[in-house]
Amino acid sequence: MLGGRGQKQNAQRGGFPERRILDVPSVTPRTMREVQRIAQEDFAFDILQITENAGRAAAAVALAMTGGHGRGQRVVILAGGGNMGAAGLAAARHLVNWGCHVEPVFAEVETEMSFGARRQVQILRKAGIIEAVGESTSEDTMEQHLHDADLVIDAINGYGFEGPATGISAALINLLLESRRPTLALDVPTGLKATTGEPTEPCIEATTTLALDLPKVGVVAPAARPYVGELYLADLGIPRAVYERAGVIVGSTFADGPIIRIRR
Repeated sequence: MLGGRGQKQNAQRGGFPERRILDVPSVTPRTMREVQRIAQEDFAFDILQITENAGRAAAAVALAMTGGHGRGQRVVILAGGGNMGAAGLAAARHLVNWGCHVEPVFAEVETEMSFGARRQVQILRKAGIIEAVGESTSEDTMEQHLHDADLVIDAINGYGFEGPATGISAALINLLLESRRPTLALDVPTGLKATTGEPTEPCIEATTTLALDLPKVGVVAPAARPYVGELYLADLGIPRAVYERAGVIVGSTFADGPIIRIRR
């Protein structure tokens, strides 16, 4: 059973290897923050490296969800102002290279975005993928983009955001829910609590969720399944020694490939 309530699409056609959920460790947001702190401070693993790896993995799963080819596929990316938004914007570049028509939509005022997100915006703007500064998307235009989309990527908030979405983010989520388009959520569907799996209002109802690094405990909670949909996991290249220092045993989770389907 897929988790989306609109058109049903999943990434299985991409041929990703499978692992049972019992064989894949999950982590709390607090532990994941410690893993990323160790990676950056002790191993010199840059946040831009994490963003790029996450973006390429997201693009690969998105391509699988559109049937394995990009030509003519229309993808809308809802990008927040943090690292998750940066990953979504990095995915845009790959998807355009693979033939997709991509429409990035900001869920955050550009001047308030993180360094990583602004860096991705700069690249996409120079490449002509993002509109010129000062241009904006109206609600009517956004509804049309969603109506025409073959796939929507939810890259609004990451695992560190536990409260309900507000402002632009909430408006975009509500428009997406009304459109009932197939949706790929990055790491945690926006509106779902990464610690408990409880939905807030409004909450993305994803067709597929691509967890990053390791799945967060809330994503694998039984109550979260209607919002998570099919669950996949991407390796971001963080050394296993980082996880071990944080007390997490990754083992052979990615022995069969960098992206796996988690079978529940």
